[in-house]
Amino acid sequence: MSRTSIARLLVANRGEIARRVLRTCRELGIETVAVFTAADAAAPHVAEADHAVRLGDGDPKAYLDIGLVIEAATRAGADAVHPGYGFLSENAEFARAVQAAGLTWIGPPPEAIAAMGSKIEAKELMARAGVPVLPGVTVADSQDPAELAAQVAETLGEQPLLVKASAGGGGRGMRIVRDPAELPDAVAAARREAAAAFGDGTVFVEPLVEQARHVEVQILADAHGTVWALGERDCSIQRRHQKVIEEAPSPAVTPELRRELAEAATQAARAIGYQGAGTVEFLLAGGRFHFLETNTRLQVEHPVTECVYGVDLVRLQIEIAEGLALPALPPSPVGHAIEVRLYAEDPAKDWLPGHGTLHHFAIPGVESEFEAGGLRLDSGVVDGDEIGTHYDPMLAKLICYAPTRDAAARRLATALAGARIHGPVTNRDLLVRVLRHPEFRSGATDTGFLDRHRLTEPLADPESVRLSALAAALSRSAANRHTAPVLGGLPSGWRNVPSQPQRVEYAETGPIEYRFTRDGLDHPGVVLVSADPGRVVLESEGITRTFTVAAHPEATFVDSPLGPVRLTPLPRLPEPAEKVAPGSLLAPMPGTVLRVEAAQGERIAAGKAVVVLEAMKMEHQIAAPADGLVAELNVAPGDQVEAGSVLAVITAEGE
Repeated sequence: MSRTSIARLLVANRGEIARRVLRTCRELGIETVAVFTAADAAAPHVAEADHAVRLGDGDPKAYLDIGLVIEAATRAGADAVHPGYGFLSENAEFARAVQAAGLTWIGPPPEAIAAMGSKIEAKELMARAGVPVLPGVTVADSQDPAELAAQVAETLGEQPLLVKASAGGGGRGMRIVRDPAELPDAVAAARREAAAAFGDGTVFVEPLVEQARHVEVQILADAHGTVWALGERDCSIQRRHQKVIEEAPSPAVTPELRRELAEAATQAARAIGYQGAGTVEFLLAGGRFHFLETNTRLQVEHPVTECVYGVDLVRLQIEIAEGLALPALPPSPVGHAIEVRLYAEDPAKDWLPGHGTLHHFAIPGVESEFEAGGLRLDSGVVDGDEIGTHYDPMLAKLICYAPTRDAAARRLATALAGARIHGPVTNRDLLVRVLRHPEFRSGATDTGFLDRHRLTEPLADPESVRLSALAAALSRSAANRHTAPVLGGLPSGWRNVPSQPQRVEYAETGPIEYRFTRDGLDHPGVVLVSADPGRVVLESEGITRTFTVAAHPEATFVDSPLGPVRLTPLPRLPEPAEKVAPGSLLAPMPGTVLRVEAAQGERIAAGKAVVVLEAMKMEHQIAAPADGLVAELNVAPGDQVEAGSVLAVITAEGE
């Protein structure tokens, strides 16, 4: 294979992975081209690229338009395309279009992508190659439910089942079935979600292997016949079948099992003539593993392998595409790395995605955007970004590399707990609790960990929240006095004689009362050391702590050693507002109405879905909170709704 020299590369992606590819290109001296939609016009990846091209009219789904991406590459003079992950990264048609346009494709051959593009066909191919696979049943189009149930019972027996999309990944198009009567609805829901996410509603059914680990092997292959298996990653901490914490190596894999996994992954790569970077995923239970799928692209969790093996996988992807021959033997692993995915979502509200302004995002100890010592931040956002609902809600990945697993988990938890994240609610507190949980620290985890341990409590306990709220009130008071035209050096509300206390109310704490006297702050158990706008030092129970306070229109954020706290100030004199009828079902976020599953006047049971919204590429059911009647139904399929919109009203019968 002759060598190709890439001069200008287009990244057909956005967010964190686009920035990650841009970084390596800068180090290699390759010019870069970003693409963007209207929602991403001010995104960091656009600003950081040498050139940027808007895709068509800027429709949020334009990243999936092959013609627009190829046109952008041609117009910008690119000679190569890197797909990142998601979007078109595992689309064989896109890979062929890139090559047909005379551009270098940074990825495996289109034939390899096509071979693994269907999980159903991939399992059949892997079985022929001698890789262990689980039995399964493919669901035919418009298959009779009774016929499907009989086929599943005959093939798989009576056991919990998993309905899975044949195309795509990321946990979309998957449903667990424990009662055979639920199978038809689960198949229908998985079909809809898969069709919406991947354009392919094909699904299949396989056994649900519980208390199993999700273990995957990173592979690299060149055009000269060399295949590397760079150890395994453990991705067992998942929510909704989507990974949230990954690590390398797996604490459950023995040297012998590691050798077997590497051999199976290498067999899989050779069976499809693989080239470039990819991942072979397995389900591990009881010391035995079964093939899940092959991801013919770079994985979100690739940084943990980079840390442990001392490689740059994006660089190797590019160099393999240029014709590089890999050394015969891969580097040896050293140490342990753990990655967490920081999402704008609320675990306490069934992982409801968040949106809004990200006012501030910083990880103390990470001095640069990507790496500082043992901490690495791969981020798709910067201060001031608007987090919308068009794309996946992942904000960033924080990775820690250390000599041992325990050291990596401890430092990562501490860094994450101290992160300053001022904006939409995130899963940060849950991630910290997982990293500090005894079961995780012992390495005894599986894919059901978050189902067993909800861990949705905030890091700050109620008393710490009240102390943080007092600090927020004192910071606001100091800010008021700082701008006062007269006697600005006196505390707000200061009196020579006893008087009514100052009162501030937050939605999370209720009223906070305090007063200033000649002896200083009058608040039980608390001594004020200093109070400045944005910084308050308090002594409580003989312990002095510093609280940093950032006030924004929608919330006040307080960071301290007691844990991060988000507060919603309540006005002293609320303005009259339009009242919402009792029983109103409100849209929790902006989105599109996919389905309306009830009719006006219908009697409905508590928990039954009334409206299904689509936002951030996922379905979200809005269910009846109690038994009643559907008194109002205000939306229809296809409607765009804003957060807080009244979708329907449920009233008790007889009202």
